[in-house]
Amino acid sequence: MADRLDALTRVLAAHAHAYDASGEWPQACLDAYAAAGGWSWSVPRAHGGAGLSARERLRAYMALARGDMSTALFITQHDGAVDLLVDSDNAALRREYLPRYARGEGLTTIGYSQLTTSRQGGPPALVAEPSGDGWHLRGVLPWVTGADHVESVMAGAVQPDGQQVILLLRFEMPGVVIEPPLRLLALDSSHTSLVRCTDAMVPARFLVAGPTERVLARRSAVRALLVSATGIGLLGAMADALAALAPGSLPDGAVRADALAAQAEALAERLDSLAAQEPPPAEPVDALRAEVNDLLVRWGAALLVHGKGTGYLRDSLPQRLAREALFFCVWSAPDGIRRQTLERLLGKPG
Repeated sequence: MADRLDALTRVLAAHAHAYDASGEWPQACLDAYAAAGGWSWSVPRAHGGAGLSARERLRAYMALARGDMSTALFITQHDGAVDLLVDSDNAALRREYLPRYARGEGLTTIGYSQLTTSRQGGPPALVAEPSGDGWHLRGVLPWVTGADHVESVMAGAVQPDGQQVILLLRFEMPGVVIEPPLRLLALDSSHTSLVRCTDAMVPARFLVAGPTERVLARRSAVRALLVSATGIGLLGAMADALAALAPGSLPDGAVRADALAAQAEALAERLDSLAAQEPPPAEPVDALRAEVNDLLVRWGAALLVHGKGTGYLRDSLPQRLAREALFFCVWSAPDGIRRQTLERLLGKPG
């Protein structure tokens, strides 16, 4: 598996810069992932998948992010949707969709940031009104990665009584509109979009989870650690770039590149240890994520220092990796992780 992941990293890295420049959907990267058998990794064996363990999957996300962060982002969102269905009580839906996902057919994604970190403090961004044999959806899904290249999204919504549901929302349903991809600081090729629902009717058979007070309360090892895993992978990409720059840059550059590689490896070992626990303890999980965020920002700046003026050009590798590092400051970050990240970057207040 390690050799397969190393080869996949190299293929993705060869395409990453061109996709960042064009903003095009990273089809060549996803084709390489499919050829490696990747779509089957998150699907249990009982439904035709490879059924990789949490630790194996997290190692795969590290390898993907080391090659191309946009590709890694989409795959984590697709796999997050798969995980919701795997854990669902809806056996009929599992039988219908999981074998297809294992074959890389009719891909899906997640759309529940409005239940966790987006559009908080006001009325629900997406309302699910029970009506007969299903729900009427009204509102928006603010962040849906790969929306214009998948068949469906696992949509998180709030009922009028405050209970939450996850529904498999097919984009072909009337009343569903995918906005053009958002223009982002980085990762445009992930095609992350806002999705609008205007009285979209979702039949009852597409219920994935809920109704319940907190439909996303379960904290599996993969869900808790995937952001840190991709961040560690991106640190690995920075170490690779620093090693290439260092001989012609600062005198101690090679040492610093080795230092970053060693830090990334130590973080990967901590992540692997946490992934062996189900569920992993919340406090060290959050501390790891804040530390990864801190290192990404600092090493992104260090990479620009090594790159000098050339590294600041729009088509250079240092500026792309630095921009991608900043994504982790905003990637579905709850208040506790944002607070820890700021304390690491700026020091504790007072």
